[in-house]
Amino acid sequence: MTEPRVSVVITAYNAAEYLSAAIESVLAQSHPADDVVVVDDGSTDASAAVAQSYAHRGVRLIRQDNQGPGAARNRGIRETSGELVAFLDGDDLWLPNKLERQLVCLVAHPETVMVSCLRWRWDQTTGERHIEYFGVPPGRILAHENVVRNVIGNPSMTLIRRSVFDAVGMFDTQLRWGQDWDLFIRIASYGPVGFVEEPLMIYRWHPGGISHHRGIERLDMFQSIACRGIARIQPAWRRPLLLARRLSWDQCDRAAYASQVGLSRARRVWHAALGLALFPFERPVSKTKRLLRSIFGDDSYAAVGRRLRSVVYRPISEREGLERF
Repeated sequence: MTEPRVSVVITAYNAAEYLSAAIESVLAQSHPADDVVVVDDGSTDASAAVAQSYAHRGVRLIRQDNQGPGAARNRGIRETSGELVAFLDGDDLWLPNKLERQLVCLVAHPETVMVSCLRWRWDQTTGERHIEYFGVPPGRILAHENVVRNVIGNPSMTLIRRSVFDAVGMFDTQLRWGQDWDLFIRIASYGPVGFVEEPLMIYRWHPGGISHHRGIERLDMFQSIACRGIARIQPAWRRPLLLARRLSWDQCDRAAYASQVGLSRARRVWHAALGLALFPFERPVSKTKRLLRSIFGDDSYAAVGRRLRSVVYRPISEREGLERF
């Protein structure tokens, strides 16, 4: 049986510092892509020149005025023809077996419309790296979990059947943030989504990424995307519980953001308390910790934690000696 052709769409906006490594990670795949395009979304740096330098290796450059990542990915979909489409943000990386492992999954499961994976998160400011996990526990319905929070990941983690876009549409260009989550909600409602349970890409976090700007507006848009998805869930009796869970996640995210940017303690406590009260049955320990951090402040909370750990983990002989006094 002939394997389906794979098209790769790399999107870049002022990513010259990272783009060469991203392209190299695609060209180094153990299963080569059949078609690779870089869509330069109106960059003002050398991104286009970096992409053009790979023309002799079969990489096509497409330039357009800045329209946002959703429009850039849509342009890449239209400019390619493979039965399977993979995306890579210009500041991310693939591990060498990414396409191979995901292609095996889709070929073995023809009913699956999209496959995702785990990822490494690499903080470019501190050098810290750790694995981020996606998917849902056994027994959970992915289409329902995915309207509460994005459990599929980002486009760089996925391989998608082209026919899916004909069925559910492409990225919503009216959304500044969360275009990928909005699309994944529609895809998860349309057909089965698979996961390769290993990290196959590297998400390079850096302060210049679009996902880190204008935090309150971004959180508002995420909430709007979630509510729109919940409103389409069937049967309808599931919606109130999903909405309560989503509102709880949203308030916890707002508490974390308020702490991150130094908003008032009252505001941090308000969001954290709401996050716990709206749905205390999910992540109760994490939500309680967030509330305590908001009340006492990060430094005081950390100091109390260190003191408690020193008592709890004090050697038994030492504790016994104290008790004799």
